[in-house]
Amino acid sequence: MNEEEILEKRLLIFLFVGCLVLLAMVAVTCIMYSPKTAVPIYSSEELENEDNIIYIKESSQEDGDVFPIEINKASFEELQLIPNIGPATAQLIIDYRNEYGTIVSLNELLSIDGIGEKTVEVLKEYCIIN
Repeated sequence: MNEEEILEKRLLIFLFVGCLVLLAMVAVTCIMYSPKTAVPIYSSEELENEDNIIYIKESSQEDGDVFPIEINKASFEELQLIPNIGPATAQLIIDYRNEYGTIVSLNELLSIDGIGEKTVEVLKEYCIIN
């Protein structure tokens, strides 16, 4: 191999590595600037039923945007809108309501295996009892 062929191969390798770096930078940028929240989508039938509407509490920037959800009426999907409440915890709350009826105090939920004090504290911030 002569010197010209070696130089040509080095140039191709350099271009290939440069393209990989550029591709990685684009991927990282897309991940960093992608939306982090999901927007709930309701059908027209769900919107007609007022029980399915989530009312968002108006608050100042200092308070943060807190939306109190009625714990005794909240659907499976609505419960999952609360931070750190996934499908399993949402189902535990619904099962508790179905078995024991109206929740009078969020502290009642401490009797459920899988729900601890931290979860109840989060629920107190985002839920109301009527």
